Amino acid sequence: MPEKCVGITKVQVGHVMGKGGSTLKGIQERTGATLCILEDGPAVKITADDASKVAAAEAEVQKIIANQQNPDYEGPTGARLRKEANELGQKRSKLFEQATKMREVGDQEGANKLVSMAKQAGEDMNARHREAAVAIAKYNNEDKGKGENYFDMHGLHQEEAMEMLKVRMAKLEEKPVGLSTEFEVIAGAGHHSAPGAQKLRGATQEYLKLKGYVYEEVSTGTFLVKVPGHSAGVLSKPEEGDKAPTTQKQSPESVKKPKSSPSAATSKSKKTSCCVCM
Repeated sequence: MPEKCVGITKVQVGHVMGKGGSTLKGIQERTGATLCILEDGPAVKITADDASKVAAAEAEVQKIIANQQNPDYEGPTGARLRKEANELGQKRSKLFEQATKMREVGDQEGANKLVSMAKQAGEDMNARHREAAVAIAKYNNEDKGKGENYFDMHGLHQEEAMEMLKVRMAKLEEKPVGLSTEFEVIAGAGHHSAPGAQKLRGATQEYLKLKGYVYEEVSTGTFLVKVPGHSAGVLSKPEEGDKAPTTQKQSPESVKKPKSSPSAATSKSKKTSCCVCM
């Protein structure tokens, strides 16, 4: 039987498995191959009754590995706006440098003009970063079908992420007293952060503790937070005199018994569960 072993890292095991094994099962359903996670390595063992199925499954695993190594957390719009913001930042720095040189040669008027241009470039840079943050948050959340009880902060600068987190949680707190929301916050483990920049997870924890939220870090950088409603409104209760809807009773003769098909039990196909070696 054709088989293939693909080496992966410990971090990539979770990406290949997916939540509740959903990603791995999806690959098996699409390709017809069987995938097992081998602890020794670790590695993904792919087997099938046909070499083409093994190749198809391997291609999907390799794509997951590539995405994990070089993840796209910004999306096309966010990436473009970030690039524009960075270019404006470089422009600002050059203008300030030129202004300094002009002052050194005694051209104060020319230096002042360059400083003014540099400040404008800085304002434009900040505006682009704000636009990028909105686009990135949308790309990682709403564009992926996530609702109000989920917030993935990947791709955001720490200040942007924390500001958006506060806004989203404040919105959940507007729900009536007595109604709480389980809010999933993805701060990330910092695997793709630059040295010294792995601060978002810690900042998120500090904020949750400061606010007194009940939370659990279910995996590194992923928090499940219980957000209570604080609105002055209360959950609606039945008014006095309200009655539950009634249903008309049927006579025994009017109740039709469903016809059973003797072949129904045998017509159902049996589902086989995949073997996932951990």
